[in-house]
Amino acid sequence: MQRYFAKLIDNKVVLEDSDVHHLLHVMRAKKGDHIEAVIVSKAYICEVFNTNPLEIRIMSEIDTNPELMVNVTLFFALAKGDKIDFVIQKATELGASKIVLVKTKRNVVKFTDEDFKRKLSRFNTIAKEASEQCHRNIIPEIIGIVDVREIPRSILCDQNFVAYEELCNQKPEIFIEKDTKSVSIFIGSEGGFEKDEILSLSEKGFRPVSLGKRILRTETAAIYSLSVFSYLIENK
Repeated sequence: MQRYFAKLIDNKVVLEDSDVHHLLHVMRAKKGDHIEAVIVSKAYICEVFNTNPLEIRIMSEIDTNPELMVNVTLFFALAKGDKIDFVIQKATELGASKIVLVKTKRNVVKFTDEDFKRKLSRFNTIAKEASEQCHRNIIPEIIGIVDVREIPRSILCDQNFVAYEELCNQKPEIFIEKDTKSVSIFIGSEGGFEKDEILSLSEKGFRPVSLGKRILRTETAAIYSLSVFSYLIENK
């Protein structure tokens, strides 16, 4: 069943214009069809009561919760090409609640605050569509651009890890403590981290860890680490 993020206005489910177009002209919805709508992080089974004009009514609440019980933040160093788009999509599917784009010394791509503002709408659309596709109840928040040396403490988690390529010969040491409510992983750029960046991150509470014996591409490292978090959280 197709899921949309919506608002409730005068007891009527209201979709964004793009979602109205998708529902009526792509999905070819008819009167009596059912959809799922997420309103303020709660999901509902809804009925298309009319198509011209479009009217959608709530039938019942969906009581299952697809969200991870621990909030997960991905700190991701700026990457070239469409890697940021790809990582936002996959991080959303894997349950990340926040994605922070970070500028480091070895970034191949140069990305300004103005670049981020121009691209934010597309990033949010990618996250929204990924959330709908995997039936999540929230859309991850996307934050940027943050300098690696100036990460605000307000966006740090109870536990914070940084994947450090210099530790690749060690065993992976990602773990989640019993009472942890939020956890993060920092994935560096294609060129890796400078030693002073690791020192700065360590002073902020990031623990350098290995992701295994192989050096992973930045997008692969993000997917791998978030998959590990998902497994650990859902099997606590």
